[in-house]
Amino acid sequence: MVSKSDPNKVSKFVCGNNYVDVYIFLITSLDNLRNRGSLLDKSIKGLQEKIQKMIQKVSAETQAIVPENLEASSMFKDIHYTELEIIQQLNILIELLGVNYHLIRTNVRDLPKCIGRKDFSPEQLHHEFDYFKGQTLTDVWNNFHYPNTVRFSELSDEENNFLKELLSRSAAKILDAFKELYQFQKNFRQVYNKYKHTLSEFTGVFGLDKVRKQVQTHIYVRHKEDDKVCTYVIPVSLDEVKYFNEIAARAYLIVQNLLDNALLHIVNEEKDFIPRTLFIEKVDEAKFKEIADKVQCCVMPSFTSKMIVRLPDQKSIEEMNKELTERHIYKMNNDILDLDSLLKEGVTFSKD
Repeated sequence: MVSKSDPNKVSKFVCGNNYVDVYIFLITSLDNLRNRGSLLDKSIKGLQEKIQKMIQKVSAETQAIVPENLEASSMFKDIHYTELEIIQQLNILIELLGVNYHLIRTNVRDLPKCIGRKDFSPEQLHHEFDYFKGQTLTDVWNNFHYPNTVRFSELSDEENNFLKELLSRSAAKILDAFKELYQFQKNFRQVYNKYKHTLSEFTGVFGLDKVRKQVQTHIYVRHKEDDKVCTYVIPVSLDEVKYFNEIAARAYLIVQNLLDNALLHIVNEEKDFIPRTLFIEKVDEAKFKEIADKVQCCVMPSFTSKMIVRLPDQKSIEEMNKELTERHIYKMNNDILDLDSLLKEGVTFSKD
C-alpha cells in the first residue's frame, strides 16, 4: 500500500512552501462540504417524500383534489418551494465548484484569500462555467493532478497500463459530469437568480386527470429578457427528484475529489500520487486497490484539522458579548485564518 506520511516531512514542506493556510482551508472545506451535502440530501429526500404523499392523497381523495381546495393548493405550494430550495442549493454547490476549480487549477495559494466580491467576480464565475464545457480530457487530468504512471516503478508494465486506462476512464467521467453540471447551471441560472432576488414565482398550481387519477403540477417563474417578459416552467415529479439526485451526486463527488486531490498533491510534495478515489466501474475497484497497494512512493493520509481560537483580552470579550446580545452578530477586525498568527502560535502535524 502507499507509504505512511511522515509528519515532520509534511510539516517542513507545507510550512516551507507557503501552504499552511491552504492546507488548513482545504481540510476545513472538505469537512464543510460533507455537511452541505448532508443538508442537500435531506432536502431531496424530503421532496421525494412529499411528492409520494401527494400521489397517495390524490389516489385516495380524487374528488376532493380540486383547484378551489385551499388545503390541496397549500400542499402543492409546499412541494414547489421545497423544489425551488433544492434548485438553489444545487446552484450554490456548482458555484462552489466553479470558484474552487478555477483557483486550484490556476493558483491554489490564492484559495484561502478568495472571500470577497473583488476576489472572484460573477463575470469570472460565468467564464469558469464556460471552461467546464470547453475543457479537454488533458485539462481534467492536469487539474485533478492525475499522475504520470511511469513513475510508479513498483508496477509491472501490465499494471501500469491498466492503471493508466482506469485514470483515463475516470477523467472521461469527470469531463462528462462537468458538461452536465454546466447544462444544469445554464438551464436554471435565471430561475435561481429570480428565486434569490424577487418574488416572481407562481406556485400551488395543479391539474388533475380524474379518470387516470394522475396529477400534473408545475412551478412558474417570470423573467424579463430584452424588455420582454417570459415564463420558465419547471416540472414537479419523481423524475425530477431522480434528476436532482444525479446532479447533486455529480457536483458533490467532483468537489470532494478536487479538494482531496489538491491536498494529496501538497502532502506528496507536488509529485505524482495515486488518487484516493477514481470514477470507475465497480468491477474494476478491486483491481485498482490491488495496484494502489503496491505503490510505495506516495502517501495517502486521512485529513483532519483542529484550530484553537485563543480568547481575546477581557475588554474585547465584554464588547463581543454586548454586540452578540444586542445585535446577534459580532464583527472581529481580524482574520481567523491569518497566516502570521498561525505560524506564531505554531502548526503541528500528526500521523495518519
